[in-house]
Amino acid sequence: MKTGILFAAALAACAFTSTLPVRAESQGVLVTVNDRPITSFDVQQRIQLNAILGRGQGSVAEQRKRALQNLIDDQVKLAEAKKLGATPDDKMINAQIDKMAKGSNTDAKGLAAQLKSKGSSISALRTLVTAQISFNRLISSLYKVKVEVDPAEIDRKYNEFANDPRLQPITVYEIMEIEMPVENTGEAMAQQLLVARAADAAQYRSKFKGCASARQAAGGIFNVQIGKRMQADGRKLPKPLKAALDKAGTGGLIGPARSRSGIQLIAFCGKKNIAPDKPTRQQVEMMLSNKKYDVYEERYMRELRRNAFIEYKDAKAPEDAKATE
Repeated sequence: MKTGILFAAALAACAFTSTLPVRAESQGVLVTVNDRPITSFDVQQRIQLNAILGRGQGSVAEQRKRALQNLIDDQVKLAEAKKLGATPDDKMINAQIDKMAKGSNTDAKGLAAQLKSKGSSISALRTLVTAQISFNRLISSLYKVKVEVDPAEIDRKYNEFANDPRLQPITVYEIMEIEMPVENTGEAMAQQLLVARAADAAQYRSKFKGCASARQAAGGIFNVQIGKRMQADGRKLPKPLKAALDKAGTGGLIGPARSRSGIQLIAFCGKKNIAPDKPTRQQVEMMLSNKKYDVYEERYMRELRRNAFIEYKDAKAPEDAKATE
């Protein structure tokens, strides 16, 4: 089923991100589609679900438009499926949701909890799944659409991902800046203070035993400012700095050196290789299939929308429902 192809990966990608803010507004009916209501709460739920599924691009207004249009389309699909006897039963819907849950290393109950933690709900997902299964059945049976992708096309796209420089492994350097600030004074006094702060930096070096000891090493030294650990792409580091870090080794310090605020040391906390996830050949095939499927879906959806009875209950709803994509 189309919607579930990369659902697990999309949900995992959101595991360490906060949910999108949603507006506190009344839960009144915005639109009815064939007498089925769509409320502002439904829209909020779909905005969050779209974000989880990687469809949360654009401004808040654009996301709202997309969510409302998605919900209208879902109701149109469900009405057509009901009319033609293509509505999936609970067993089919539950099987698809269980499959999505399994892909996220959980069960339906655990999936519901994950969705809730991200501001959506299992009922919002269930509506989407039901509508998509219904429409898949309509397209395959009523319109006799069979989406096929040329294996050569799959190979070309797969090789593009394999050779994409943005998806190649990178070496990340973890560094920490240690500052010995100098007050704003006259030039003569500033030079004396810089010499004194350089001596403080030398004392700090003698006490430094790795990044875990950064704050402890500052004990007894006046005004030492220790920054947070930062991760830097090794490809973008200045060559002299990169060479100095490699020479210092993990747990080492480079400097002291003059900085804008005074004297600076840079601690090298370590480095690691990060390899971005690349899509599998099966995922590439599914992505291309979806792209072709979308052409048919939009073609038939235009026809179904024209025949649906859509009544806007909110003055802003017609504008919100205009497709953004």
